[in-house]
Amino acid sequence: RRGGGFAGPIVIMAEHVEKVMNDMVPELDDLRRKRIFNDEELRQVVKRRRDFEYLLQKTESKPQDYLSYIRYEVALECLRSRRSKALHWRKRTISDFAGLRRLHIIFERGVRKFKGDIRMWYQYVDFCLRSGSTKVMSRVLLRALKFHPREVHLWLLAADRELKCGHIKAARALLVRGLRFAPKSPKLWGEFLRLEVRVACHLRDVRDSPHAALDASSQNSAPAESPWAPARLLFRQALSRMASNPSACAAFLAQARSCLQEAQSEPGPADGLNEWAEEMRSALTKHRPGLVEGVAWLDVPTDAAADLWELWWTCEVGSGSAWPPLVDDVANFAPATVLGQFASVLADCAAKGSDRSDTAGEALVKFAAASRASAVAETAVSILKALQTCAQASSNERKDGKEAAEKAYQMLAQRAVKEHPQNGRLALISSEHSSSSPSLLKLGGRSLEPDDASAMMLLQGDSDAGCTTRQHVLEVALRSLAPGHDPHPIVSAYLSQALARGGTSAFQQACQESRQVAAKLWDFPRCRAQLLASALDAELRCCSMSMISTLASKPGLQATALSEHFEELLRSLKDEDPAKPEWWIRYMNFVQSASSWNGGVVVNGLPTIMDLHWRAMRSVPDQAVYSEQAQRLLQQQSGGAC
Repeated sequence: RRGGGFAGPIVIMAEHVEKVMNDMVPELDDLRRKRIFNDEELRQVVKRRRDFEYLLQKTESKPQDYLSYIRYEVALECLRSRRSKALHWRKRTISDFAGLRRLHIIFERGVRKFKGDIRMWYQYVDFCLRSGSTKVMSRVLLRALKFHPREVHLWLLAADRELKCGHIKAARALLVRGLRFAPKSPKLWGEFLRLEVRVACHLRDVRDSPHAALDASSQNSAPAESPWAPARLLFRQALSRMASNPSACAAFLAQARSCLQEAQSEPGPADGLNEWAEEMRSALTKHRPGLVEGVAWLDVPTDAAADLWELWWTCEVGSGSAWPPLVDDVANFAPATVLGQFASVLADCAAKGSDRSDTAGEALVKFAAASRASAVAETAVSILKALQTCAQASSNERKDGKEAAEKAYQMLAQRAVKEHPQNGRLALISSEHSSSSPSLLKLGGRSLEPDDASAMMLLQGDSDAGCTTRQHVLEVALRSLAPGHDPHPIVSAYLSQALARGGTSAFQQACQESRQVAAKLWDFPRCRAQLLASALDAELRCCSMSMISTLASKPGLQATALSEHFEELLRSLKDEDPAKPEWWIRYMNFVQSASSWNGGVVVNGLPTIMDLHWRAMRSVPDQAVYSEQAQRLLQQQSGGAC
């Protein structure tokens, strides 16, 4: 070590930085000669680069330090390129190549130090793509795969790079190596199959060309093997590897069907292709959740189950099958989440007016009569919507189909309401065909959507003897709301009804009733805060003009009341609630507006904007969103906006 103590490493680091800076001298001289940068700008470039180099030499440097250096160099290179074009420099000199070379060097240093950071490798690959460094990109991908062999996207990028260069064997070899590390990756299997399909299409075109036919006739050779044999073999191997993973199986079968359709769309003989299509159809039939045996297929994810069943019935219909024969399999074996999707597909097909529209409508009516159609409330609702769509889309020429859909709709609605009497959506659907209104009080649990609860509240009226006041109806509707939903539509419907019934006085009374209901919702604190927010928002939007006239006659009367409502809402909101900063800003805007309505004089009983600002600063934990708007408001006040 030099000098003893810690001086040695510091001297070595300084020497390395100075060596790097000395290597930049020819480039900087060229930039000065070409007058792309002046002396002051070059000094700033040298200073920034020296700072970055010292930062990278530290033992505790981070990947973000390298990326910051790269961002600076990219911006500098873009500026150099624009100025060079503006000065009409055509001959390329050392400064035209130095920037790109330096960026590659910085990336190389970064991936060498942080080999395990996959984001750094992806940044390097993206830079190679954008800069056109395709040869470097191939080498970078191969190096990245040494450290991240289980990263599927790297294998796909490397194989795609080889394909674009025309190296089919190299791409195939890369995909085979990738499958050794990720044998159950549907993306790798799918892209491998797509590669083999493209190769098979090319071989078929070559074999069917006139020159190939002449060569075959001149030589007494044995008939060649089908070009689709490798793709079919690969398809069977992939299914056997992913038989225990329903999600991967669904993703691969979707890609395989896309490859098959792509091959079928190409002109040419279909020898071997029809056999693969039959294999595909058989595989889709065997891999339907609910029919496949095995522990892994007992609890199939919802998306995978829906995709597998949709692939099956799409393939069956594409092969010439009619819709009605498919109904029994779906109704008896498909998961409940698939039933509604199947009904929607049938309704869309019936509404298109194609040759299969009649059979789709017939299948939907048959499907609605199945016992499982009403077993789950959500499924019944989906099928009822599909029947309604089918009935509305039926033309006058198909009156029988329309009548059958309407009859199936009524029968299914009656069965579903009888099996699920506490479901609000089904109660609303049933009320459309009866004179009685659905009762909120008869519904159990929290199961209603906001729109359904609003509709039932508006239809409730005074039909129930136990529901003596509209306020009680509002409370029941809010308590019947499904968890996680905003009560804003319910409150808006309640206040709109009051405004239409009795004008401003009825609206203000309804707002007061809403706050009284909020006081009773102590066991639902989030719903209580959202109720107060919706009521206050409606008051602020509907009472601005009335407040101007009130302030002219009775200064501060309504403004003070609204200030109390703001205080009540802010007390009910938790500090970590993302809506709280917005309400502090609206509170300050309200105080500022009230002062302007009062002739620029601060209304008695209202806090000042500065007081609200300091209270909000103590209340809001994340002040990034709040500070910008608050500062703008304070600047308006200091500039005499009030």
